[in-house]
Amino acid sequence: MDILEAIENRRSIRAFKEKPVPKHILEKILLTARWSPSGHNTQPWEVAVLMGKKKDELSRRLLEAVEQRKERKFDYFEASSFPPFLQKRRDACDEGIFKHKKIDIRDKKAVKQHILENYYFFHAPVELILFMERGLGCGQFIDVGMFAQSVMLAALEFGLGTCCQGTIALYPQVIREFLGLPENKIILFGIAMGYPDEEASVNRYRPPREPLEGFVRFYE
Repeated sequence: MDILEAIENRRSIRAFKEKPVPKHILEKILLTARWSPSGHNTQPWEVAVLMGKKKDELSRRLLEAVEQRKERKFDYFEASSFPPFLQKRRDACDEGIFKHKKIDIRDKKAVKQHILENYYFFHAPVELILFMERGLGCGQFIDVGMFAQSVMLAALEFGLGTCCQGTIALYPQVIREFLGLPENKIILFGIAMGYPDEEASVNRYRPPREPLEGFVRFYE
């Protein structure tokens, strides 16, 4: 798979096989991703890799936080609303996922279970938690985003699938306490990783992309 093919084939995986991912593969992915660009080579990204019992225990604590209705609040600013054209894409994405999972949006129980899948990390064998120093600027958020893309593309080389998870960062204190991180570390998002279950219908869903003229302007 060349670079262009990898970028075009990457998709969010929401159903995984139980097959574990060897540690040496995870190390190779992260060693490769560390070459991602960052402003003045600051490399602001930090990663916690959870597997086995540790992953399951964090999952349990997050699910407990949901059930106990603990405060939901990101460590960083999050948009409270989106322009209509962006909201339309968000809604269409949710509808597509629900369609592939055969979920009726009016079925509150099924919708809730769908949301809870995030806190099970979609039953992936590996969960990466990305975090960085508190007080950094937008540039460093961009840096971590580029690092995350490198991780997800590198994972394809080993037949692995990934799914970025912003939802878990709604409970940063739960994650910080579990990982033993100080308050000066902010939780950004997670990446579920493992071998895709190709039989799962939800993994065949790919939201459409805008045509070039929808987002590009050439100045000559």
